[in-house]
Amino acid sequence: MAFISHCWKKNWRIETIKCFAASAWRALFLALTLCLDPINAQAITPVELQGLKIERIEQGVYLTANLQFEMPTLLEDAMLKGVSLYFVTEVDIVRERWYFYDKNVAHIERHVRLSYMPLTRRWRVSVSPQPFSAGGLGMNMGQSYDSLEDALVSVRRLVQWRVANAADLDADSKQNIELSFRLDLTQLPRPLQMGAAGQSDWNINLNRKQRLVMVSAP
Repeated sequence: MAFISHCWKKNWRIETIKCFAASAWRALFLALTLCLDPINAQAITPVELQGLKIERIEQGVYLTANLQFEMPTLLEDAMLKGVSLYFVTEVDIVRERWYFYDKNVAHIERHVRLSYMPLTRRWRVSVSPQPFSAGGLGMNMGQSYDSLEDALVSVRRLVQWRVANAADLDADSKQNIELSFRLDLTQLPRPLQMGAAGQSDWNINLNRKQRLVMVSAP
């Protein structure tokens, strides 16, 4: 019995190592493919911020917006090969001070993982307040979609996202809101990070700064 248990554990370790090595090689192969693709290197992936609205509802400050962009074919192919994409939206609210450095009064992040599930042929969107690479700590929500376009609607759209407490904002001071959105390459497998570096298809980002103007919800 001890001999059988020992053999099973040994075989399990071998299979685990083989599986890990296969995943690493797939990521490396895909990364090399991206580096050798001269056509997609010329692509541009612009992001447009639409319908930005900031509301004060009771004790919270909520942001609604649409981050409009098209998914490059190269990235769609990567997801069909088993690569998950990670998008990060960050919001900072900064109070201007003439006598000192501007003060950051609020900061919040929204991390989204977009992946394809080949067994069900569906697309999965998971949302978390922190990076998924942080060991799965914290709470995240997920939903599945029948098509990539339906999943992208969830990725692009921000609906009444609570970005600050109303008490943290000073109505008598000038305040700016800074919004950034990007495809986060740091959460990709390391070989794929090297392949994606310098590829404009993987350079999806937006940075916007403007005066904070709130409206009161009815």
